[in-house]
Amino acid sequence: MKLAADFRKIARNSLRGKWPLAILTGFIASLMGASVISSGTGSSSSDNDSFDTLIQEFQKTEGWLEYRSILMTVLVIILVWLIICIIVGGAGRLGYAIFNLKLVDNKEASVSDLFSQFHRLGAGFCMNFLIGLYTYLWSLLFVIPGIIKQYSYAMTPYILAENPDLTAGEAITKSRYLMDGNKWRLFCLEVSFIGWELLCLGPTLIAIVVITSNAIASENILTMLWIIPWFIPAMIGSLFLNPYIEAAYAAFYRDIAGIPYAELAQTTNENSD
Repeated sequence: MKLAADFRKIARNSLRGKWPLAILTGFIASLMGASVISSGTGSSSSDNDSFDTLIQEFQKTEGWLEYRSILMTVLVIILVWLIICIIVGGAGRLGYAIFNLKLVDNKEASVSDLFSQFHRLGAGFCMNFLIGLYTYLWSLLFVIPGIIKQYSYAMTPYILAENPDLTAGEAITKSRYLMDGNKWRLFCLEVSFIGWELLCLGPTLIAIVVITSNAIASENILTMLWIIPWFIPAMIGSLFLNPYIEAAYAAFYRDIAGIPYAELAQTTNENSD
C-alpha cells in the first residue's frame, strides 16, 4: 500500500522537467477557480469592537469618500470574477484533472488540457453545485460530517473527467465508493504538505496579525494597506506548491482506482521534499 511519501515521490517524478508548464497551468486554473482538490481562528469581542470603531472613524473622514469609489470598483471586479468562476470553474476542474492525470501517467500534457472540457460546462457546473450542496447539508448536522463528506466526494472531478458518459450525481456516488476505506489515506497525504504550506503562508499570516493590531491601536485603517505586499511571498510559494499537491492527488486517484501507473522516467532516483 502506497503512503503519502510515495505519492509525493510520484508527483516529483511526474513534474521533473515540466515545472514551468505545471506552474503556468496551475496559475490559470486558480484564476478560473478550477483547483481539483479543495479541503478559523476567532477573535475576541473586544478586538471586534475596536475594529468596528476603527471603521466608523474612517467613515467620518474625507478619506472614506476618496477610497469608496476604489473599493466599489474592486468589489465589482471581484463579483464579475466570481460569476465567471461559477460558470467555467467546474469545466476547468475537469480539464485540470485531465492535465494532472496525464502528468502522472507520463503522457504529453499541455495547457490546452485545461480548456478541453469547456464543452461540458453543464456537467462541470452540476458537479460543483452538487458537491457544495451535499457538503453544506451534511455540515448542518455538525462540522465533522461535512469534512468527512468532502473526502468522500474528492475523487469526483477525476471520475467525471475520465467518464463523460456519467452524470455528476453518478460520479459523486462512484467517488463515495472509491473513497470508502481511503479517507484516512487522503487525510494523511494532505497533512504531509502542512510544513510546505506553513512555509508559504507563515510570513503573510504573521504580517496580517501585526499590521492589523497596529491599525486597531492607531485607529488608522490605511495602515492595513501594508498587508498587500505581504501576500506576494504566499502567492509565489503557492505557484510552486499547488502543482506539487495536485500531482500528488492525481497519483492518489490512480492508486485507489486500481489503474496501473505508466512507467515514469528515472523513478529510481531518490528526491527529497
